[in-house]
Amino acid sequence: MKRILFSTAAILTLAVSTGTAIAQPTTASNFARITNFSEFPQRIRYWSTPRHTLKIAISQRSNAVSKVIIEAPDNIELDDNIDISNQSGEKINAEIAIDDKKKATLTFSEPVAPGTKLTIEMNQVRKLRATRGEMLYKVFANFVNSNQAVPVGIARLRVS
Repeated sequence: MKRILFSTAAILTLAVSTGTAIAQPTTASNFARITNFSEFPQRIRYWSTPRHTLKIAISQRSNAVSKVIIEAPDNIELDDNIDISNQSGEKINAEIAIDDKKKATLTFSEPVAPGTKLTIEMNQVRKLRATRGEMLYKVFANFVNSNQAVPVGIARLRVS
């Protein structure tokens, strides 16, 4: 009887631990990801020139980033007044190109190393009309040794 109970307990323990390991999602990324997006001043849907701040973490396991592309929502126009810094607050030099006031291309003078956390402050963003609901920015990155723009994510800001 003890042998049957011991065998049953061992099998159940094995089954439970195997199920748990399979069910746990991985949170590691081999590329880059958006970690934060904010607007200043906040909750002012009529404010015409706020600052939008986007934060991107570049994985330790990825290649260096050579370019970041940001596509603005329909009701937003971008300006080339963009400040870029790393997690230490050091400024990162980049050539900034704005296409039709809707798409910002940030080409870094030196590739941004893996493990860096970028802060991109889009100053004097212009709202074309009163904003209510969600604003969605599409963000892409080009990595060193690749001409392909890889989606980093969608930065979402809810305005009430």
